[in-house]
Amino acid sequence: MKIHVEVEVSPEEMRRLVGLPDAQPLWDAVYKRIGEGDSEMIQQMAKTAFTEGMKTIDLSARVLKSLSGLASNRKNSDKATTEAKDPESSDDKPQKPTPSKAAPVRRSASSKSKS
Repeated sequence: MKIHVEVEVSPEEMRRLVGLPDAQPLWDAVYKRIGEGDSEMIQQMAKTAFTEGMKTIDLSARVLKSLSGLASNRKNSDKATTEAKDPESSDDKPQKPTPSKAAPVRRSASSKSKS
């Protein structure tokens, strides 16, 4: 069973429907103060935005560093597990090269020699 419902709602109606507060009076006050040249408020907003942005960048860097540490720890543990399972494959013995199949050469009809 498929039910298709199409609703046309303005952003204002959707905001009310979801229950979000009306922030328009706040933004009107901010725009008014910026228009009047309130440099102290502008500086404070810029400072807040910059410090919060730097916190986000710092948090992102920490997460990436943790993930890379986990990946390298997993890689090392996988390597140790493999060596523990196969004691004959130690680093002091030379490894035998594994034979590899050569890929077939493809030639176009125009590259074939004419006899």
